[in-house]
Amino acid sequence: ILGTGMPLIMFLAWNAIILGNVVSMPGALQDGVSPIALLQNEGIGGEALGNLVGVFSELAVTTSLIGFIYGLIDGLTDVANLPTKGPDFEKWKPALFAGTLVPPLLLSFGNPDIFYNALDYGGAFGVSTLFLVLPPIMVWKLRYGEENRSLSVPPMVPFGKIPLGSLWKAAGTLIIEQGAEKLGVFEFLQKIFLE
Repeated sequence: ILGTGMPLIMFLAWNAIILGNVVSMPGALQDGVSPIALLQNEGIGGEALGNLVGVFSELAVTTSLIGFIYGLIDGLTDVANLPTKGPDFEKWKPALFAGTLVPPLLLSFGNPDIFYNALDYGGAFGVSTLFLVLPPIMVWKLRYGEENRSLSVPPMVPFGKIPLGSLWKAAGTLIIEQGAEKLGVFEFLQKIFLE
């Protein structure tokens, strides 16, 4: 609990600052309006708040980049069966960094918006799979799997398989809806049926 307490406090403070300073602005809650850009550019909350928002945003991107680099280097050393320490690792270090940083750099030169597209698709499908599809599968496997093990705690959600099936249905519906939206199916159907 202690390890997750600080990120929770930072998350709540960030939301309180952003929402508290932007909600009173006319048009701030409309689609396509970035509250962070409003705080940085409009001077809402003072110059100090705009600078703090910029510093916090830069630190968030920097820590994500550092985590990405070290995670991918660790993955590459596992795949290539390379040591993670010592002189052999030091010998391969430039190639590992190049293998980590060069492919995204080349992709970004070819398509500068690829980062935003990846975030969009990752949020639509990756997060939905991670938080909507996998938990019911894990519970199903634990409760109704091949091994007849007794549960260490009683099920917190009653009615057995019905809620788990409902969660799968909701997750599947959401993923299909987001996929149809990304493919332009809804716009196509609107053109056909509304014109």
